[in-house]
Amino acid sequence: MKSILTSILMLAFAASAFSDERPESTPSNLPTFDVPAFLERQGTLLNRTVAIRFNYRSEKIRHLQPNWYQAALWQRDPKAKSGFSFVRVIVAKKDLAAFKSIPSDFQSAAELTAYGRVERAPEAHYVYLRLLGGKW
Repeated sequence: MKSILTSILMLAFAASAFSDERPESTPSNLPTFDVPAFLERQGTLLNRTVAIRFNYRSEKIRHLQPNWYQAALWQRDPKAKSGFSFVRVIVAKKDLAAFKSIPSDFQSAAELTAYGRVERAPEAHYVYLRLLGGKW
């Protein structure tokens, strides 16, 4: 009986030693993009988790569905016609207070980072970032 129990424990230990339970993308190994670089590659990043560097959020926040809000993350872009580029984001209702703590001042020079999943809105035909968290 003792040898069977020992064998089972050794087998369980060996199986756990070779399994990788880390998620595919964690904040330390996420692909990170500036907003203009993300906009160039957004079609190839669908359904992947990425990090986006930005300077400020939009002041306008739209209530899309009962539990979801839409806004934008902006970054200075000298190549853009307006001097800025933006990424649409979707924010869960439970995360809205944290999202509102991001500065909305367009003169902000802070380098902030947001993590999210790149998704496509089927009814509107645009790509957005579903926010999962960030450093702000």
